[in-house]
Amino acid sequence: MGKKVLLSVGFKEKRVAVLEEDKLVELRCERFLDKDAAFGNIYKGKVANVLPGMDAAFVNIGTEKNAFIHACDLKQESCEKQKIQKLVHPGENLLVQIKKEATGTKGARVTTQLTVPGHYLVLMPLCKGIGISRRIEDENERDRLKLIAEEIKPAHMGLIIRTAALGVMPEELKNDLDYLLQLWSQIEKKALRAKAPAILYSDSDLTYRLVRNLLVDDLDKIIVDSQKEAEKLREALQEIDPKAVSKVSYYSDIEPLFQAYGIEHQIEKSLRRKIWLDCGGFLIFDQTEALLIIDVNTGKFTGKDSLQSTVLRTNLDAAEEIARQLRLRNTGGIIIIDFIDMEDPKDKEQVRQRLEECLKKDRVRTNILGFTSLGLLELTRQKSSHDLSSIMQKTCPECGGLGKVYDEETLALRLIRDLKSTAIKSTVSSFRVKAHPLVIAKLKEMTGDDFTDIKEELKSDLILEKQPDKKLWEYDIFEE
Repeated sequence: MGKKVLLSVGFKEKRVAVLEEDKLVELRCERFLDKDAAFGNIYKGKVANVLPGMDAAFVNIGTEKNAFIHACDLKQESCEKQKIQKLVHPGENLLVQIKKEATGTKGARVTTQLTVPGHYLVLMPLCKGIGISRRIEDENERDRLKLIAEEIKPAHMGLIIRTAALGVMPEELKNDLDYLLQLWSQIEKKALRAKAPAILYSDSDLTYRLVRNLLVDDLDKIIVDSQKEAEKLREALQEIDPKAVSKVSYYSDIEPLFQAYGIEHQIEKSLRRKIWLDCGGFLIFDQTEALLIIDVNTGKFTGKDSLQSTVLRTNLDAAEEIARQLRLRNTGGIIIIDFIDMEDPKDKEQVRQRLEECLKKDRVRTNILGFTSLGLLELTRQKSSHDLSSIMQKTCPECGGLGKVYDEETLALRLIRDLKSTAIKSTVSSFRVKAHPLVIAKLKEMTGDDFTDIKEELKSDLILEKQPDKKLWEYDIFEE
């Protein structure tokens, strides 16, 4: 079974869902209120300041936070690496491209090694060389495409051949290159006229990126819930691949598209910390500032033959689901997987191979580093755009992102300490406390219904009022 792509157009938002065997594997959102610099955008920026100690500089590109550029991301004429202060200076204009979107308190990361993507090719206008997608594995096809690229590319530019170019004729590749050269010419002209900071090129909207990045042979359907967007998609496909126009269909049912295909439920599940496996095991996802940690557990799965086979089956299922979740969550950076301990090296290698095989479907570059001496599997996944959680969620304002709050007993004891502290400084004969019902219930459990022990310590009367609208940890103490 091939892929289905669902394109849903809502108020100030477009969403694209990619399904493989009716399972959600990728989700992309474009919100029209987003103001951050998007991955792939090209700017004429101005160097704000240079930081020799970090071998980097900050560039004003017109966004809220200045962009960050490291010396390694600056195009250098000589092969010998140079210090940042020899490459740029404050006030200098630079053409830069977003290679990593802004996250949290950090601004976007940019590079001067620009690329302009097409359907079959990626143009590298400021550097030479030819690259071929690692997903094109047939050596004869790689050689064929490399020869074509050498014939058609301008002498002073470079090309990357994308996976979509597999089996494509030279004329189609030439047409794609001509389009990219024309686009680059427009960017150059705009750069000459524009005053920094200014945006020169914005990567196509979600509909065109869908055509450019996801149009592959095993794509069965593109289902769109907007008549206007469906026509726009057909027009774009007519220029690139007329045979694919028939794959586009308009969805007009009353039930929303994403609900009809169970996408909303799958999105909700993917944002959870705990993910159940089909076998009965489960995964725990914990995101830290530096890395993502995934813990594998047998859960309800007890197996039938032996502990070794139970563990292996759980880990194999986990490897498949982890590969899917990484794509769906669009997680990037360092990833550590704590599979259930396996004594047999052959089992470890089988699990590693299963994960590697499943990750081949991922369009984002991943690198499996192998098992550590502690039995943890390390891998990295290229990070360029926002992950799903940062788009759809925010840190809990109540717990500050901890995911936990003080329990009732701790809060009841804290309340007693505050009462005693207040009573020492007060001359009143009675106190009124307003607190959450669970905290008051815990106080009664600890001291009895009449709070005799507390009253004796306070040497005052005590009135407690239940306030269901208060947060668990909130309470007020009044003198009467």
